[in-house]
Amino acid sequence: MKSIYFVRHGRTLFNQLWKVQGISDTPLTELGERKAAELGTRIKAEKITFDGAYSSDLGRTRRTSRLILDHSANPELIPVETTDLREVSFGQFEGDPNDSMWEAASEAVGDSELRGDSPDELKIKALDGLKRLDTTGLAENFEDVKTRIRSILSVMAHSDEQNILAVSHGLYISCLIYLLSDAKIHVSSIENTSVTKVIFENGVFKIAYIGRTENL
Repeated sequence: MKSIYFVRHGRTLFNQLWKVQGISDTPLTELGERKAAELGTRIKAEKITFDGAYSSDLGRTRRTSRLILDHSANPELIPVETTDLREVSFGQFEGDPNDSMWEAASEAVGDSELRGDSPDELKIKALDGLKRLDTTGLAENFEDVKTRIRSILSVMAHSDEQNILAVSHGLYISCLIYLLSDAKIHVSSIENTSVTKVIFENGVFKIAYIGRTENL
């Protein structure tokens, strides 16, 4: 049995400013750095060890993974960086205020209740609308993200690693949950530096828990 601990990166400047981050990047805030280090300490205290680590190639996840590992029982691990763990790309909307992007998405998909603070489940369904609006060709919908998720899960399934740290992003992890549960789990949001555990056993990925910061 494999245990994969998906962690959302620490709080960033754009998180604080309520701006669209996607595949663009801003540094961790002081709070984000502290919480990432605290998570590593918590993981060590709960006697969780890793024999593999993966990270999105974006700076905020690279920094988070390093802080976690430096405070864990496995500071020697060097994460494999991969675009397969990147956040959803929002194309031309990158850097915009969150509310304005999701207002545009609400008009595109005909959901008048969609806002920046809406549940991730609604946002996942609205990604098709954002992709239609995008003029850069960079925006992703759920199908695009599913392809990347399946790619990294295949890598992990075929590896010899049993306990894996995977540092990624909020909406990406919500897409992962939505995919693995066949859309049966109603995803609200994934908090910064929270842990979502996935088990791989007998050829099947299953969700063990979502968005924890303790009792991992």
